[in-house]
Amino acid sequence: MQETGTVTPLRARLGTRLGQLDGAYRASMEAAIAHLRRSGMATRAKLAGDRAPDFALPDPDGAIVSLAERLQAGPVVLSFFRGEWCSFCRIEMDALIAALPDLAAAGASLVMVSPQGSSETLLARSRGVPGLTVLKDPMNGVGLQYGLIFRMPDILREALLALGVDLSHVYGTDAWLLPIPATYLIRRDGTIALAHTDPDFTRRLDPQDILAALRALTG
Repeated sequence: MQETGTVTPLRARLGTRLGQLDGAYRASMEAAIAHLRRSGMATRAKLAGDRAPDFALPDPDGAIVSLAERLQAGPVVLSFFRGEWCSFCRIEMDALIAALPDLAAAGASLVMVSPQGSSETLLARSRGVPGLTVLKDPMNGVGLQYGLIFRMPDILREALLALGVDLSHVYGTDAWLLPIPATYLIRRDGTIALAHTDPDFTRRLDPQDILAALRALTG
């Protein structure tokens, strides 16, 4: 589950949330994570040194935003946000937003891609945040380009349904496809400088690690 080492604000919040999970749900989650690790699907994801696939997606107002366009202004932190239903995703989003002033000072912008539609809660969390762009990827096309998409194992699907979380309603499809948590730091030339991809959705790339890598890029 959670990484050991320095306890940062993000890791502390993730650890607290993990400890709050219902025992039965946590057991189902751990079984699903083990299944995904055995499948080797994470090895197909884009990694550091790879070229980041370009894409163009709509923002909540319908304007089309491309990765190439954003890279013209500087490095991009690209994070895949599974949806408001995922408490670990919300915690990571909060941490990235808190780090935005430091990211911006180092010349970077933050782009978050989500298969979830423009929910009121997601809009409320993201609107008016300088340096943040949230883009809609309803068919997981960009997630597929980055090698991140998987079908949720039945054991975890059943556990979520028991908690009243039906992703067929969240995403508007009964496929139950979603991205593994992934965050990238992409250089201006389009190559990936830092990558975090992990089927264990309780583990996230800490903003402190992103900032350290970003500062190394920019000198």
